[in-house]
Amino acid sequence: MNRILKILPSLALYGLGLASFFFLDIYISTADYSKEFISQWAFYKSSIFILGGFCILGFDQVMVREPKLHFYIKKKFLFQSFLLSVIGTTLVWIFYPIERIWLFFIILNLFSITVFLSGIFRANQKYTIAQLATNGWKIVLVIIFFLVAQKQMLSFLGISLAVICLTLIVIYTNLYRAPEKDAVALKYEDYRKTGVAFFLHNMTLTSAVYGEQFIINLYGNDAISSELFMYFAIFSPIILSANGFIGFIIGPKLRAKETVTRKDYNSLQLKLIIFAIVMATISFVVGIFLLDRFKNVSFSEINLWLTLAVLITCMIRTVYTTSSLYLGVFASNKHLYKTAGLNWSVLIAYIILILVVLITGMDTNVLVVGIAGLTALHWTMRLIISHTYAIKFFDNEKH
Repeated sequence: MNRILKILPSLALYGLGLASFFFLDIYISTADYSKEFISQWAFYKSSIFILGGFCILGFDQVMVREPKLHFYIKKKFLFQSFLLSVIGTTLVWIFYPIERIWLFFIILNLFSITVFLSGIFRANQKYTIAQLATNGWKIVLVIIFFLVAQKQMLSFLGISLAVICLTLIVIYTNLYRAPEKDAVALKYEDYRKTGVAFFLHNMTLTSAVYGEQFIINLYGNDAISSELFMYFAIFSPIILSANGFIGFIIGPKLRAKETVTRKDYNSLQLKLIIFAIVMATISFVVGIFLLDRFKNVSFSEINLWLTLAVLITCMIRTVYTTSSLYLGVFASNKHLYKTAGLNWSVLIAYIILILVVLITGMDTNVLVVGIAGLTALHWTMRLIISHTYAIKFFDNEKH
């Protein structure tokens, strides 16, 4: 009971943050907004998560292994974030028309610093503050969105991230003034290889989550973007939000265990398979209700093939959590680089296939199902790769 009470505040923040974004996505996709506005919001979300993740370079994950690492790499991280934000902003400026590109640059920096701080708090098992970092800005964004009549989403993103980022910096400076006097200094260079390995993994992971929206918007197809956005916004949040919190809590606890066994791995995977089936069923029922309630779309009018592809993707992502967690916490650099290489190969094939599908000029209803199907296939390949190397970890080592 005490353990449950300890995670309740972080669970509440997590739930409120996801509920806020869930409600915002549903509202934007079902209210009287143009397809251009909907696809623009989808692009902001996807690009910030993808390019912001690029700026972190995997160090939020490295800190799960070394919770005190942040004392020694803060300045280098800030320089890294600034430099990579310049690169990410330049890419967007070349391929996508954003009027206030300087604001996008600031947002990338704020997002990367916020995620870095979240990683520090999570690694040190301060889950409530970590969730404030991860989901607090989402709550602030939704409040601003409904208080202000103008829908300037880029400005709202900047304000919400700035508020949370400054709050976290104050908390951080009060909690972590300096390392313990007898602590062994940790060098940035010693963990850079592991950080890059996690970065390679995280970029394929983030691209798997947001990649299709990013590519479709760069390609300029608002109709497909808004249709995919609506179905993912309606059918995926319940199952993915529950799955996300499980991963958030289990990672640091796995690291704290003295021994881990194949039996533990199999047990967690079985639980998540059952969990995925149950949550997908609930998501389907709730999604049908939401479409009927907010879009006046009857059951006979629903694109069931698209719905099925979305839910299959969500189920695969849930099962994927087990192998992903074990690899993230215990895998050697060698295995991390191997799986990253395989994931990049799969990602490149996925991107090429999406582009091929887009240029065929098929009917929009067929295109959205095809792209959603490719996303499900992409996650299936990621699951196979991750599971294969998680098993190798148990086969080759004793724990």
